[in-house]
Amino acid sequence: MSAAQGIVRLTLLFWGFVSAGMAAEDSQPVGALIDAAKKDNSVVRREAVEKLGETGDPQVFDSVVAALRDDNPEVRRKAAEALGELKDPRAVEPLIGSLRDDDSAVRWAVAVALGEMDGAAVELLVNALKDSEPSVRWGAAKALGEIKDPSAVEPLIGALFDSDAQVRREAVESLGNLRDPRAVEPLAEALKDAEPSVQWDAAVALGRLNDARAVESLIAALKDSEVGFRAKLTEALAAIGPSAAEALVAALRNNDPGVRSGVTDALANIGRPAVDSLIAGFTDDDSEFRRAVREALLTIGPGATVPLIAALENPDWRIRHGAAAALRKAKDSRAADAISARIKGVASLAETYGEQIEKGESGTEDRLIDALSLLGNPRMAADFVHCGNPMLEAAGRRWSEDHGRPVPNLSEKRKGPRWGEQQTVL
Repeated sequence: MSAAQGIVRLTLLFWGFVSAGMAAEDSQPVGALIDAAKKDNSVVRREAVEKLGETGDPQVFDSVVAALRDDNPEVRRKAAEALGELKDPRAVEPLIGSLRDDDSAVRWAVAVALGEMDGAAVELLVNALKDSEPSVRWGAAKALGEIKDPSAVEPLIGALFDSDAQVRREAVESLGNLRDPRAVEPLAEALKDAEPSVQWDAAVALGRLNDARAVESLIAALKDSEVGFRAKLTEALAAIGPSAAEALVAALRNNDPGVRSGVTDALANIGRPAVDSLIAGFTDDDSEFRRAVREALLTIGPGATVPLIAALENPDWRIRHGAAAALRKAKDSRAADAISARIKGVASLAETYGEQIEKGESGTEDRLIDALSLLGNPRMAADFVHCGNPMLEAAGRRWSEDHGRPVPNLSEKRKGPRWGEQQTVL
């Protein structure tokens, strides 16, 4: 029989003994477990300590605490987990002491166990944030995030300036768990931390806080960010949701491709609640910004289709023009149907636009612009620019910009229809 098989057999014999004890008086199983926790075999000790935690019996406390000093790290880890299950406030001090354990798995289990102690551990854990040992400070920060006591917010904010990156990272994550608005500005500063992992966790934490005050800092961090971090920033902006939409749309003006890409992705993740803010961007005079708005709407996809179709009826011709341009590129049958219906309504006008310009009837500008938006060409746009009607001139210029064509120069002399020319002749 191998040594491993012998250990397994011994463990099975032990649990057979315990099970038999459970059939007798209630006090016998606990006593048997306490005795087993002192056996020479580490497997037996580990299993015994685990079961002691499951009993919930206060009389096992000293035996479990003693197991925190066991030579075997697996036994110590099980002891920490057992103390977390017992939730006895007396366990806080010995657990904090075990945050100095040489084994990282034990330290992790200790931190989690401290997080199970509720308010009883807060004061001691706050004090532990000032310990000389980084592992103690790290474990204390993690535990405070699990307990979620508001009184820990300020101490955790202080831990954001710790010399140890792991402590700062755990403080950031814990502040995200606490979701207290006091942490917004400090976490925004943590986006600039020298340690990338702290920056990433700060972005995640800000997303959890769901506070619009973080939007500007998250957008600023998009600049020159590497791809992974940019993804985290984008997720955080999307998590903040509709309250971030207006600032995100404004950020589409940024010349940095990484910023625009991240902002566009965030808007796409926000989806329908961001569409109205984007559509309003069609009134802007900056053609590059309007192009970015169209791309963002197309990235949102089907969720933007119905609002864009509704925008074809907007009283502002700039909104109608932008909506038509976006719908023409949308991969959605509803968009195609809406554009087709609108084209039928202005097809004849597109053929006779010159005559209509010469007539110069007040109130016909809107339909003429719709004809240009849906069926325009460079010559038609140039005729609009030179016709003498300011509204049509603006529409002609916008059509040229949005189609990547040279904007007609008013100083050049050319023949074409003039607004109200027939009325002048009459």
